[in-house]
Parts: sequence; structure tokens; C-alpha cells
Amino acid sequence: MKGIKVFTLIAFFAIIAVPMALFNFKSGAVSEVDNRKLAESPFSASADDSKRWTVRTEEYINDRIGLREQMMFGYSVINKYAFHMVAHPSYSYGKDNYIFGAGITTDTEYGEYEKAFSDMLKSMQAYCQQRKIPFAVMIDPSKASIYPDKVPSSINYTRERVDTLVKELKARGINVVDNIEELQKVKATGIEVFNKQYDANHWNYNGAFYGTQNCLKKLKTAIPAIHLNDPKEFNITEKTQKYLPTSRFPVNEKVPDYELKDPIKEVQGYSGLRMDKQYNTFKYFVNEKRKAEGCPKALVFQGSYMNIYGDKFFKNSFSEYIMVHGYQNSMDMPYYVGLFKPDCVIFEVAEYTIKDSFYSLSKMKGLKYNPPLSSVDISGASSRSLNYDSVAITKSGEVTTVEFKTKEKFDNVWITFESDYDMTKSENGYVTAVPTKEKDKPNVKMKVITQKDGQITVYS
Repeated sequence: MKGIKVFTLIAFFAIIAVPMALFNFKSGAVSEVDNRKLAESPFSASADDSKRWTVRTEEYINDRIGLREQMMFGYSVINKYAFHMVAHPSYSYGKDNYIFGAGITTDTEYGEYEKAFSDMLKSMQAYCQQRKIPFAVMIDPSKASIYPDKVPSSINYTRERVDTLVKELKARGINVVDNIEELQKVKATGIEVFNKQYDANHWNYNGAFYGTQNCLKKLKTAIPAIHLNDPKEFNITEKTQKYLPTSRFPVNEKVPDYELKDPIKEVQGYSGLRMDKQYNTFKYFVNEKRKAEGCPKALVFQGSYMNIYGDKFFKNSFSEYIMVHGYQNSMDMPYYVGLFKPDCVIFEVAEYTIKDSFYSLSKMKGLKYNPPLSSVDISGASSRSLNYDSVAITKSGEVTTVEFKTKEKFDNVWITFESDYDMTKSENGYVTAVPTKEKDKPNVKMKVITQKDGQITVYS
């Protein structure tokens, strides 16, 4: 009896002492389980001052305690096999062992927000049409839309809101690529377009292949030179994924994997772009093979479906593929269209991201784009000397930011070098970005054109 007590006492102190002895003091440590940086010491300069000292201390201890990740892994395994549960806030089990991302929508109403979203896309398409640039809206499905029969029985899932949105967009004449309908058809042929468990929040490579192909086919009617992907251009294999992303939840699932056979060059030097702090992914690819074939240049506003899985299919189809993390950045479309001068624009959106945290309702309602300068009659414009002290120029690699400083408010403002650029309201006046190589060309004169109450003024 005494031996049992001694053993229990030793075990008790070991449970306390071992995690403390293995405490992680390393600065900038990252958790593979959570896919995030661990909390820093409450005494460090990098600690979050917005939180109380006691909260910071508690978070630091919880994050840094020894064997934390091993204990979390064990907890995940026990929950999976003993209780058939996913011990992670981002996932939940559905029927037949399917795993879904948390937050499956049950919204049914097409209301004020959806109308503003439709108006925004109508404005974007009109902006592109005025400049003779083909535009397409690519709507991608949630896993629940393709596998509604596998959704957890506790959720009353419906696609009514998105179905109504697609109908409204089509009724407004917007060029919609409905990948929800397309991938339902593909899945009906026996091809899995989402994995059963791994990465439940995104389509898999099969879904990305058929979704992008559907968009390319739609755009090809306006731009015949677009290259359609051929499976022979990829090494298509299977890869075993041991865990769910951002989790140590074991799945050991074989998933499709696509790799392009031909390498494609990525262009550097665009760190000076104006982008939302939260959504700041940007990449620029040049496909020399497609360039030689006369394929077009594409500007794509996209989310995680394309950032993770879809980019290689657009890389293989366009001569130049400029990918901008969409959401709030997409509403800044004139900035990117002016800078990159694409042959077509694609607005990609996953159905479950159509909400205020991704596309601000107030920003959508306040959206206003310049008409093309070519449509404005400047023959009777007033002329003024341009005070170069009122123009701020900031170079950053391939991008030069130009700001026209003024307290006066105008209806529209443009700036011209070799070509013209729309300027948008800034804190100090009006701002845009131009290619550095154009700004720096010799003998290129800068002009600012303003419009107010129908009056045109040219500053040169």
C-alpha cells in the first residue's frame, strides 16, 4: 500500500515537473499544430499590449508548456477513435466519415448585402467593358454544395441564398461561371472534386482542374487564343496526407496531386503594391511558351481556392498571369488594371466568403469608378501649370506610386504618362500606381486631368 502511494506521488510530481522542465522559451516559436506563432513572454517588447498582463501570462504558459503538441495529438486521436469527433474548431465530422469545415452556412435570404455584392460586380464588369477587357465572375462551391448528403445531420444545410445570387447576377447580364453546377456534374461522373477528409475547406486538385477549365472555356468565347489545359501537361499522381491542415488530427488519406511538367517563371519586384494587410498574397508569372502562341494576359482576383490549388492551371493557360489576393483588394480594381493592363479580368470567389468580413458592405456601397479618359472630351479643357511640389513620387521596384496632393474634391482624376491611369481618393489628395519603367522613360511628360461638375482641367 505504501509503495502505491509513493508511486502515485512520484507520478503526480512527474506530470507537473516534466512539462515545466520542457517549457519552450524560444522567441518567435511556431506551432505546427495550430499553424501560428506561439504567444511571446508578457515581459518581451513583442508582447500584445492590448491584452491585460494576466491574460498575456496565461496565453504564454498555455502555448509554451512542454509536451503541449504531443498532448494535443493524443487528445485528437482519442476523440477520433473513441468518440468519432474532430477535436479542432475548424472542422467537424459529417456522415460516412466525411469531414467538413466549420461554419457551414444555413443562410436562405437574398438581402441587402447580396444586392450590394451584385451591384459591385456589375460596376466591375462595366468598368472592364468600357475598356474592352473581357470580365468573368467565377463562383466556386463549398464542400457542402457538392456533398449535401454528407453534411452533419445536425445542420439544416441549404444553397438557396447562393442559387438566388447566381440567378440575380445572370439577370443583370454579368458573365458568371457557375462552378457549383459544373462540379456537381463532374462529381456525378465519379470524380472526387473534394477530398473525403483532408483540407475540408477547399476543393482538391481535381476540383481546381475542372473549375478553372470551366472558366477558361467561358472566356475562350471572347478570347479564342486562351489555352485550355490538357491533363497530359501535368504529372498526375496521389499523395498521402497524414493530418488535417493546421491540425495534428490523423487522416492518412490519399489525395490527387498535379504538377506542371514545364517550369514557369515568376516575376519579382512588386513589393511596393498597395494591398490589404490581411489579404496580401501577390504573384506574377510569365509563361514564355504561351506568350509565343499569342495567349492573353490575365489579372485574377482570387481567394484561397486558387492560391493553394488553382494557380498552376491559370499559369499554364495565359502568357502572363497576375494573381492578386481578392476580397477587399478586388474593389481596388482600377489600381491593378491600370498598372498591369490585362487582356482579361477574372473575379474568383468561394461561395462561403461572400460576407462582410471578406467584402465590406460599406466599401461596396461607396464604390465608384472613373469613366475611361478616352471617353471624356478634353478639347475645351482649362489649362493650368502643374506644381511639381504637389506631386509625391515613391519608387519601389517595378511599382511607382504617384500622389497628386490637393485639398480640392473632384468627381474624377486621371494622370497620364505614356498611357493614362485612374486616380482614387487618398488622405492627401488622389493616388495611383504606374510601372516604374514607364515613369522613368525619357521625354515622357506627366499630366493630371481633373473633372468637377462637368469642367475639365489639364495640369501640365
